[in-house]
Amino acid sequence: MEKSKKRVRISLLALVMAVVMMLTACGGNTKNESGNAGSKDGDKQITLRFFSNLPDRKSGQGLAEQKMLDNYVAANPNVKIDLETLAEEPFKNKLKAYMASSEPLDVSMVHGGAELNTLVQAGYVKEIDLKQYEGEKYNFLPGVFTSFTFDGKVYGLPRNSDYEVIYYNKKMFEDNGVKVPTTFQELLDAGKAFREKGISPMSINGKDLWSYPAMFQNIYIRLTGNSDVLLGAVQNKNKLTDNADVLKTAQLLQQVRDEKLFQDSFMTADYGASQNLFTQGKAAMWYMGSWEAGMASNEALPESFRNNIGVLKFPTVEGGKGKDTDLLGWNGGGYVLISKSKHPEEAKKLFDYMMAADQWAKIAWDTGAAVPAQKYELTGKETELQKSLTDILVGATSSSGALMLDSGTPKFKDDVQNIFGKFFAGGIDAEGLVKELQNAADTQK
Repeated sequence: MEKSKKRVRISLLALVMAVVMMLTACGGNTKNESGNAGSKDGDKQITLRFFSNLPDRKSGQGLAEQKMLDNYVAANPNVKIDLETLAEEPFKNKLKAYMASSEPLDVSMVHGGAELNTLVQAGYVKEIDLKQYEGEKYNFLPGVFTSFTFDGKVYGLPRNSDYEVIYYNKKMFEDNGVKVPTTFQELLDAGKAFREKGISPMSINGKDLWSYPAMFQNIYIRLTGNSDVLLGAVQNKNKLTDNADVLKTAQLLQQVRDEKLFQDSFMTADYGASQNLFTQGKAAMWYMGSWEAGMASNEALPESFRNNIGVLKFPTVEGGKGKDTDLLGWNGGGYVLISKSKHPEEAKKLFDYMMAADQWAKIAWDTGAAVPAQKYELTGKETELQKSLTDILVGATSSSGALMLDSGTPKFKDDVQNIFGKFFAGGIDAEGLVKELQNAADTQK
């Protein structure tokens, strides 16, 4: 009877997740080889080049990815995998360089949206036939291919269900008598309270620039309940400068800046630095995505931290139409096949193996590394953080489906990131931010 109930809960979870997604509004450089040189298939050894943005192979998504590749090599002993890894921003830059030089990689991680669009326009990645990835073998959730689709053609598959949250240190809130925020004003009040105690309120990866427009969109969703105007402006369907809610969003973001919610060095903090500040107990909160579920099971982090990590929905805005169940959600990271591959057939075999539901999706969930873009089963061994992240996803009443930042051309993305960098450096005010964002939409190529 208990097993039957568990199966029902699992099926219900998969169903609800599918419904949620249908609500969508539209580090160092590391190289290593995996393989068994002693076994051959038809006397032919194959070496596949794999490029990843996950240099830490002992925890989190890097560990999940490594297990997946090791599984493939074990099942295909004639294959070696030449793995190259770089931290996030160096990875992005080198992938562009590889594209420019037509480097014959085989499989690569990629960010959907504008960054993938650059590779598509250059002919560096292969189109895939989505019909081959339908059914229970792959079990993709509805609506997850948006960021990988251009002119009706699909160029890769997503690995995660991404959505923005606020991670927080429960003990730091309790020890300092600070209320866990559920509204935007309470978030600012919490920031002030921690500041007065000499503690960084919230850590953010400001140097990387993309978290700024994500928070801007998060606030807009809390004001209006959707991202329609923001995404519409990128497609030149409407004007940001004609919408009072867009200006109000910019004004609220200016409060975040002026009231110093972020750590002192946020403009120079990359992803790793912002995470370290939080995991070392030097910041009470971290604005980041659902893909950091693995922090709670990462034994390299202090047990005292792992036992006290919690997650918050982005707070509601007083007087806003949006609910805390309206997600800033998308499917940004995934994998692509490289058109310059020297071993296209073998590369596709690896790609198909990785994207089967019993590989990345299962391993990533079972290890607590991420929330997959495919249906997954609860194991009963989930951390409290995993359970909370699942509750946020399952309880969502809508999802943006895309980041404004990634919805335009590569030039638009670069311009928007630089505009937000200028804004947080104090170079423009709220009105100037809206005007410059509109100009970026008007002049994208």
